[in-house]
Amino acid sequence: MPVYSRNRVTRALQTYSGVLLLALCFAIHTARATDAAALSEAVLEVSSPGIPGEMMVVLRGPDGQFLMEEGDFAKLRLKPPPTAPYLYEGRRYFDPRGIPGCQLHIDESSALAVITPPAGALDTTHLSSAQRQHPDVTPASPGAFLNYQLSAQQIDGQNIGGAFAELGLFAGAGVLTNTAVARYGGPAGAGDNSVVRLDSTFTRDFPDSLETLSVGDAISDGGSWGNAVRYAGVRWARNFGLRPDLLTTPLLATSGTATVPSTVDVFVNNQLVTSNQLPAGPFVIDRLPTVTGTGDVSVVVRDALGREQVLTQSFYTSPILLAPGLSQYSVNVGSVRDDYALASNHYGGLLSEVSYRRGITDGITLEGHGEYLSGDAHAAGLNAAFALGKIGVVNVTAASGGDAGSSGFLSGIGFEHRGTNTSFIANSAWASNEFSQVGEPTDPALRMRQRTLLQTGTGLGRFGSLSLAYVRQTYRESPAQQTLSVTDSVSFGRFGSLNLTVSRIHTAADFPNAAQDSTSAYLIFIVPFDGRRAATLTSVSGSGAGAPQNEVIATVAQSPPVGPGSGYRFSASTAGNYDADWRQQWSGADLEVEAARNQGLDGRSAYLTGAMTFLDGQLNTTRAINGSFAMVDVAGVPDVPVYVENQLTTHTDASGKALLYNLRPYEANRISITPEDLPLDTTIDATTAIMAPPYRSGVVARFPVERVRGGTFRLITDDGTPVPVGALVKLKGEAFPVVMDGVVYVKGFDHGMAAEASWKGGSCRFRLEPPPPGDPLPDMGTIRCRTVKAD
Repeated sequence: MPVYSRNRVTRALQTYSGVLLLALCFAIHTARATDAAALSEAVLEVSSPGIPGEMMVVLRGPDGQFLMEEGDFAKLRLKPPPTAPYLYEGRRYFDPRGIPGCQLHIDESSALAVITPPAGALDTTHLSSAQRQHPDVTPASPGAFLNYQLSAQQIDGQNIGGAFAELGLFAGAGVLTNTAVARYGGPAGAGDNSVVRLDSTFTRDFPDSLETLSVGDAISDGGSWGNAVRYAGVRWARNFGLRPDLLTTPLLATSGTATVPSTVDVFVNNQLVTSNQLPAGPFVIDRLPTVTGTGDVSVVVRDALGREQVLTQSFYTSPILLAPGLSQYSVNVGSVRDDYALASNHYGGLLSEVSYRRGITDGITLEGHGEYLSGDAHAAGLNAAFALGKIGVVNVTAASGGDAGSSGFLSGIGFEHRGTNTSFIANSAWASNEFSQVGEPTDPALRMRQRTLLQTGTGLGRFGSLSLAYVRQTYRESPAQQTLSVTDSVSFGRFGSLNLTVSRIHTAADFPNAAQDSTSAYLIFIVPFDGRRAATLTSVSGSGAGAPQNEVIATVAQSPPVGPGSGYRFSASTAGNYDADWRQQWSGADLEVEAARNQGLDGRSAYLTGAMTFLDGQLNTTRAINGSFAMVDVAGVPDVPVYVENQLTTHTDASGKALLYNLRPYEANRISITPEDLPLDTTIDATTAIMAPPYRSGVVARFPVERVRGGTFRLITDDGTPVPVGALVKLKGEAFPVVMDGVVYVKGFDHGMAAEASWKGGSCRFRLEPPPPGDPLPDMGTIRCRTVKAD
């Protein structure tokens, strides 16, 4: 083809393409103009079931088009449909009918548009189960406490006595405690007269970070496979006890869909744990409290017409597992304690121990532990806990350790299943001969080589419950020992309960001089009389070395109450043994006396236990203090009842103070008094105090009680008529209204004084005589008020 022909063809094609492109652009512009002209803005009230209507600007068209702006979908808890948006003045619009299953109804007469989407298209409602509120910690007031126990015993003609004391000093910085024991007496010529210091420790808690610092004597954390030992030094640890409301195990979550606005109730093992009102649509409720072992979570969704749908799912949880992201740790550094309770200051080599646990997922928790004792042993290892769905939890341990001259390994595996009716636990650990770790027996022959535990229990309905346990332990150079026990318990309701326990101990015969086998059996029948009294009949039999002697024991006992009161225990057996015990509890001390005979030996003993506290400038005696305590101050008002959790606990003394012992540390303790118990001449602004004391420390709860002397009188004018209703009597800067027949009640009336009454159109003056002594609310009779003439 000639060149000019090719050029002419090319130019023709270019011209044709340009014409087509212009035509296409014109067509698109015309179509958009037509669509834009066809759609127009309109204001409608748009609603959805369960969601109040809201005025919105929408786009309407002649052919039923209905478009909503993208941001308006969220107001109806909807997501925009998966369709192409329509652009209008720079904003994106969608047709809600693009959502699968969504319906639209427009009432033109009322300018109302109702969108009815399927429940699954609505946004998910996320709720958390109700949690206990963690109270703010109440700062400790400076003070001290002293726990003591005095004991005296006479056994087979020998006198033995002793004393135990614990001194605690506390303030906002922490608590310092020191314990000691004193002994006297013993066999003739070998009396033990000594005083031994036990523990001296300073403890400071950090509730915000859930950590505790201890300086002094402490007990180390051996982790899941190590041994806890006593030492003196520094301990830094995560302490979940600072948040009693904190749930450390993985929490449950449940979900479902409500087709219409409904009420949802969540049950864990048939116990209601939360109830909420839900809009229509999907929902998720998490942080549900759980119980140890297997269980079921049931969700009951109930609409306004009473229709129900029930969703049930099973779960398994264990305290071995930590919630995801939650960690627990401890660091221990110091010198190991030797001859504890025998010597005051015997310490050994340098001890270092570190433990760390962390929840990785709901079903996986990992732990690492390392330990070192200078000149003795060292070890390090891992432990992993895995949840097997709804079946149980598997534990796996692997560690390496030894002493200066050797090194070995430790391995272990375990499984647990705790069901509502049947439970099963099995674990086993093996250690090589070269393995060594901190806290093992000093004699290498007594160190463990293998330990196996099998335990199961099941409910038998009206026949009670049955449990079996098997333990086998082998040592390096000592005879292996096996123990098998069977326990069966049957309850007869208010008629009592029967318990049978049979155990068998077998010692391997492959060691010389091995102990003989033994068997023991206990049959116990308990008959309750009331909440505190019961009678017990026990039959005991046995054979072999170390087994109990054959006898039948009858016992009658009454447990002491929580507060002041008494309790006792009297028993006698066919073998000539007896036991008589009496315990008397006062508000300031406990006394227990006992006389007994066992296997031909007679003995008598007496124990006096109590405590003293110094707080808010006052010394008090009380029963032994094991937790925290508080001093209640009612501004000098005596004999006022004081309540803890709405339970009457004590009364204020002559100085208006009362001591509350053994409060729950770091928990909300509700302390209250009632206005009806206060004198008539007092007022109070608050009758309840929420106290969350630190551990083993004291706090002060002051109630704002104010002594206000009041009185009543009848006020009349010069002509004998009552002062008008509504008149105001001014007394000591306060105004008090006059009620029917001129009667007035005033406060601050504690001596003679002048006063004035005024009302619209008049006023008068009068004088109050001093009130009579001893009457908190005197009636001063009728008082004449002299009219004040206008200037």
